[in-house]
Amino acid sequence: MIQAVCWVLIHSLWQGVLLALAGGGVILCTKRSAAAVRYRLLCGLSGLFLAGVGLTFFYEWAILSGGGEASDGSGIPMNWLGEWCSVHGYEVVAVWLVVAAGKSVRMAAGWSYLRRMRREGLAAPALWVEKVNALSRQLGIRRTVKLVESVLVRVPVVIGQLKPIIYVPLGLINHLPAGEMEAVLVHELAHIRRYDYVVNMMQQAAECLLFFNPGFLWISSLLREERENSCDDIAIAHTRDRVEFVRALVRFKEHSLRGMALAFPGDRRQLLHRVLRISKQENKTLSGRERLILLGGCLVLLCLLAARVGTMKVEEKEAKVAVVGNTAVAPVQVELVSVLQARQQVAENMEWVQAQLDRLHQKGAVRKRGGRVKEQTEQNMEQARRNEVQVKLNQDQDEKNRQQAVLDREQAERDGQQADRDRQQADRDREQAEKDRQQAEKDRQQAEKDRQQAERDRQQAEKDRQQAQQKRQLYRLINTKN
Repeated sequence: MIQAVCWVLIHSLWQGVLLALAGGGVILCTKRSAAAVRYRLLCGLSGLFLAGVGLTFFYEWAILSGGGEASDGSGIPMNWLGEWCSVHGYEVVAVWLVVAAGKSVRMAAGWSYLRRMRREGLAAPALWVEKVNALSRQLGIRRTVKLVESVLVRVPVVIGQLKPIIYVPLGLINHLPAGEMEAVLVHELAHIRRYDYVVNMMQQAAECLLFFNPGFLWISSLLREERENSCDDIAIAHTRDRVEFVRALVRFKEHSLRGMALAFPGDRRQLLHRVLRISKQENKTLSGRERLILLGGCLVLLCLLAARVGTMKVEEKEAKVAVVGNTAVAPVQVELVSVLQARQQVAENMEWVQAQLDRLHQKGAVRKRGGRVKEQTEQNMEQARRNEVQVKLNQDQDEKNRQQAVLDREQAERDGQQADRDRQQADRDREQAEKDRQQAEKDRQQAEKDRQQAERDRQQAEKDRQQAQQKRQLYRLINTKN
């Protein structure tokens, strides 16, 4: 059992390389296809890969149970690899079980968190509940879909397949335009119609078991991207407004950055990739790094195939030699003349062989010298191409420097003209300041004159008051005498 598991883990690596090559071919050949088509093709390849892994396990178990040697997948024993698996099989399987158990515990914790979410939350407004029911009927979903507001989510998320529930952030429904909210709800309903929740659970379980397989993990990441792209296409086809849907994605992403996001899985640039795909209406293609890795995978498979073919030829020759060694040779009476003729024939053959070896040696020396000359010529041509490219780069840089110098000169002229205007304005400001100072001096003198006039007026008023008081006293005396 342990040996069978160890062999399955080893075989899954080259099977994962085949899966990655097939997935890369799908990505390259379906640039203009719908995201749903790419998703179905990648799902089919993943299913074939998992089926192949399962069949490999039963095949190896049957061989080991029958007392035979483990094979490399082609039915031919591999002694060195079999010996290594016999020695280190328990260690390999033990490490695999520990890591797989840790990832399983983490996945179980995530499912437990989802079950907790199902027990909490507030019912959404009745208007939007009716809207979800209407959208479900339009998308052909016969199950009842609940719409719940929860503080445990930052972006919309779907939980369950038989009794699906759409969770949205608490209070966010009333803060979004109706069109944007409807587009996001259609996206989540598309997940329900496509049974993405079940596929995602199976995908997570497979990732826990095949965490060491880079080819399968890459295809799994492509599945997640194409799953979201397929639902995006459904939402856009329903709303017929790409801009509004992109705005909704951006709003929810901004909201998710304030806490833990349960939607928008993947790296930080996935939202950017989705927005670019929606705006340009082009599917994702392979990057330069992915192409290089797939090319390396092809080379590895070719090397393994060449090694397998060479091993088969060597084993076939050894089998023929063993057959010849076990065959009985009938006794033959040989005469002396025949022996001499045979010896002469052998000597002639040896001379011919030696001549052929000398000729091949000479050809090899000439070919070696020619190879060195050819290699040196190729190096010189490569250096010439590099020099030509460098000259072109230098010319481009010189042209950029010349254009920059022209721009700098024009900018300097504009700066000089601006400086002249600033100087003239400063002169005008200085003249105006001098006028203002003189005017202020005149105003101060006038104010001083006004103050003196006011003082004289005050003194005159005091005199008038005293005279009026004296007159009143005089009138009082006159009235008294009378």
